[in-house]
Amino acid sequence: MSLGKSSATAYGGGGGESIVIPNGQPFAGRSAGGGTRGQIFGNRTYGSGYPGITGYGVSGRGFPFWFWPVVWSDTAAERQPYLNGSEYGNTSNTTRFGGPLMEATFISNSSSPNTTFHVLSDNSTVTSLIQSIDANCSHYLSSSSSSSPTPFDVNSANAPQPEQAIQYYRASSVVLTLDGYNNSATFSSNANMTDSPLPSNMDMNLSVCLNQTIAQAVPLVDGALTSSSVAPPLAVLAVVTSFLLLPF
Repeated sequence: MSLGKSSATAYGGGGGESIVIPNGQPFAGRSAGGGTRGQIFGNRTYGSGYPGITGYGVSGRGFPFWFWPVVWSDTAAERQPYLNGSEYGNTSNTTRFGGPLMEATFISNSSSPNTTFHVLSDNSTVTSLIQSIDANCSHYLSSSSSSSPTPFDVNSANAPQPEQAIQYYRASSVVLTLDGYNNSATFSSNANMTDSPLPSNMDMNLSVCLNQTIAQAVPLVDGALTSSSVAPPLAVLAVVTSFLLLPF
């Protein structure tokens, strides 16, 4: 299914003109659209990956790629207020652009070291990325890696945590996390604190492959939707997936 005359496409370029979300729709008055493939990279900070915007958190922001930012637990937000994404609903919010938040697990097939990554995003995005990652990174992946998305249970003891984030993308609507990583800067009161280094024994081959594949394949909306196209619910977003092998 496309939205208006546009659809979210894996490997697509994005772009188009930004619009203002009309009255009567979620987040009326905020901007939406216009983000391009070259603008999707953030860093390890929640609130990164917004073109032309720096700083912590996602409160009150527009939607340069249409997709809503991921949300973390209330416990995390109590410890660090900028992690509060409650205005976007909980993880099972069906009005979320692309569907409820889901996760996929990608496990290294190298026994030394054994490295486990997670990708969090909306249902349509995670579904598409599983296909792209399988096409590009299967030679680094354990057979125990995800073949389909699972709901992101933010309150589970085993759920990925914000301090495990190693890269945000697409206006913080996609995040790659690493089990065992603990970024001290995430919950620090010192805004100038640098990120903790990544583990030296992680599987760098898989890490690079995941990062490159997400960067090149994460679905983007092709051009801007017209304001008349923005009608709830936005929970189901079709993804046109291209099965291209990246030139690593």
